[in-house]
Amino acid sequence: MSITIIAITRAGARLAERLALELNAIARVPAKFAGEGTAATPYAASLADEVRAWWDRSRALALIMASGIAVRTIAPLLNRKTTDPAVVCLDESGRFVIPLIGGHQAGANDLARRIAAITGGQAVITTASDTQGLPALDLIGRDEGWRIAGDSALTHAMACLVNGDLIGCWVDPDLSDARRLMDDLLAPCPNVAFVDNAADLMDARFAAALLATHRRIDDLWETLRAKSVRYLPPVLVIGVGCRRGVPVEELHDALQTTLADAGLDERCVGALATAEIKAAEPGLIALADTLGVPLRVVPTAELAALDAAQFSRSAATAHFDLPGVAEPCAVIVGGGPLIAPKRAFPRCTVAVALERRHELAEHRKSQVTWHVGEHGFTRIGTDFHGSFPSYPAPICENPSYPRESYSHKTALEPDRSSGVLMLVSIGPGDPQHLTAAAREALRHAEIVAGYRVYIDLIRDLLHPHQEVLVTPAMGDEAGRARQAIELARAGRRVALISSGDIGIYAMAAPVFEALREDDWTGEDPAIEVLPGISAFQALAARLGAPVSHDFCVISLSDLLTPWEVIERRLRAAAQADFVVALYNPRSRGRDWQLDAALRILREHRPPDTPVAFGRNVSRTDEHVTLTTLAAADPSCADMFTVVLVGNSQSYTLGKWMATPRGYAARAQSEANRSGESPATEPALREYPIMLTDTSRLSAVVVGGGAVGERKVRGLLEAGATVRLVSPTATPQLTAWAEEGRIMWARRAYESGDLMGALLAFAATSERSVNAQIARDAAAAGVLCNVADAPEEGQFHVPAVHRSGGITIAVSSSGAAPARAVALRDAIARWLKVEG
Repeated sequence: MSITIIAITRAGARLAERLALELNAIARVPAKFAGEGTAATPYAASLADEVRAWWDRSRALALIMASGIAVRTIAPLLNRKTTDPAVVCLDESGRFVIPLIGGHQAGANDLARRIAAITGGQAVITTASDTQGLPALDLIGRDEGWRIAGDSALTHAMACLVNGDLIGCWVDPDLSDARRLMDDLLAPCPNVAFVDNAADLMDARFAAALLATHRRIDDLWETLRAKSVRYLPPVLVIGVGCRRGVPVEELHDALQTTLADAGLDERCVGALATAEIKAAEPGLIALADTLGVPLRVVPTAELAALDAAQFSRSAATAHFDLPGVAEPCAVIVGGGPLIAPKRAFPRCTVAVALERRHELAEHRKSQVTWHVGEHGFTRIGTDFHGSFPSYPAPICENPSYPRESYSHKTALEPDRSSGVLMLVSIGPGDPQHLTAAAREALRHAEIVAGYRVYIDLIRDLLHPHQEVLVTPAMGDEAGRARQAIELARAGRRVALISSGDIGIYAMAAPVFEALREDDWTGEDPAIEVLPGISAFQALAARLGAPVSHDFCVISLSDLLTPWEVIERRLRAAAQADFVVALYNPRSRGRDWQLDAALRILREHRPPDTPVAFGRNVSRTDEHVTLTTLAAADPSCADMFTVVLVGNSQSYTLGKWMATPRGYAARAQSEANRSGESPATEPALREYPIMLTDTSRLSAVVVGGGAVGERKVRGLLEAGATVRLVSPTATPQLTAWAEEGRIMWARRAYESGDLMGALLAFAATSERSVNAQIARDAAAAGVLCNVADAPEEGQFHVPAVHRSGGITIAVSSSGAAPARAVALRDAIARWLKVEG
């Protein structure tokens, strides 16, 4: 998600372009000013529609306009402070920058300061804590990964802080890092008093309370939560050892049991820790993903250097010559003491240690190397070979662990006499996405060959005895393939690696081309291809569900494929409405192909079709940009980027992107078909609903004739926001558009016109168009009224009479609207006679 800057004047458009370059933001300016610069994209919709379109797609909005206009525009969109974007408002000269919402949590105050620094203006910060120089309670510990319990009285506590009311603060005495942090942050607050006992916070003299603990304090919290904020520091490091193949559900149950019996809060788990010999266990990897924490792996050499007498007896000592797994791994990763010694379960062991970053840093100094990725799996290496403080070792029975054994009975079989060439997919970059089979292949390889960048991604998994052949640059794929084949034919076990999936635009193809030239019979060398997660799959996972329907993958590199062929494939994919993933989109020597591809796709897709640029997805420098087909900028891409373009039905939900599979359309089709059989269509299928808060109702009316006019009239009377789509319109509709009461897109209907609407009205004179609108609405989950085929829609517009606080609606389900009107009028006359 990005920063979106929206301007409404010529001077504001110029400022928006300048800020967009400085902030790496998206600038949106009125279409009439768009041609005056190159860094902004135009919009033709109303300001309200434009802001609504970017509301859930942006991390922050900067509105260059009068504050009154900005406030009235965003007011209907406000939901919750935890989900709304930051919004700042500034004048067109940038002299004053005002955070309107999301000052602390969403970062509006910081954004205002950044903009003011660029424009030379002043950030007008009105948050009470900022103006008084006090800390924001909702930001305490955020950089350290702290969370706040959802039922905390945050607003009450913040009011007490700025009003000078006495606030009590208790930090669990075991959390020395947390106490040090809160001492520093709360030092400017004269009305905050630390207490030694959490129960002291119940004293009536404390108007509010702050608590930081990793323990379960259910009874105390029930008493305090109406006035308190509870912080949940991620300080619990869970050491886990397990047998091979233990499912994630069993591991999770063991973890929860251990924490519950020790009185610890699962929400404070900060990491899982295990030994290198267990790093590829799918259950452990899935458990880390379930908890949303990293899986940190301790190298075998580091564990072996410890004294087993310092820990509980372990089967790992007998089977792997290690002092244990659960306890030593938890202590090594956490740096603090064991607070829940090893608990043995039938097929796993669990121990819990505290994370104390300060002590860990002091203890290891510069000897520790942390390779911390943004998304989970972390390897810890150290040159330290000393001992850790001794902790009481309880007498616990341990399960009998089997020895690790390699049982893959294919080309990887270790006792095989002939050579083996393993084509290993290493995934998009995060080691957590490397399959267990790929890890095994790398572990058993004598030689590992690959492009330098790819070798660097898996170097931590390699061993000193392995020979590594590094290709410093791309380009000689055929030579690399030939070298790997010859080494395998010489009897060596070779792993040739590629990122993503090795069979997708990668090294599998040149290997098999070389084998075909040699008339390979399938035996010498033996070949094994290990699949992996491709780059477009990794990007799709980051976005949600963009490839849930038919899709294709096209490379834009014309080094091996003529551009004429690529262009023909692009046009075919565009015409077939495929979701399209574009590989090799842009390089220094090929800087025009992506622009050409986007132009082709724009001919067949709505301008607001979602487009995502994913660069180095799952690596530490990952960057994902979600935009639209109209606004997609080819300069955002390079050779490390995958571009994903949705089909005509794809949509965005905040930072997510999805493509409908067709379930809604199928359900509607089945409902329509069932209407053909009166015996299976009960009369009670209809359910009357009265819409009340219609001020937030957004409707699209397609058709500018008399029927469309009637629909618009009723919607305006209800206070709804109306968008008309039609090349022509009645004089009344034209007048309403000129008065600004409705928005008018003066063209024929296009797929995508229903985006953002709650209700759709198909009111054209063309049967095929109305049917298409009904299908599009069903696919997008938009309720639709179809004027000439009521059975295709999901709701009908009744004849309505309002009088004396009573509303009467008469509906024939669209079958006999004239009779419904006549009955309504008769009822109205009767009411008038009866008084």
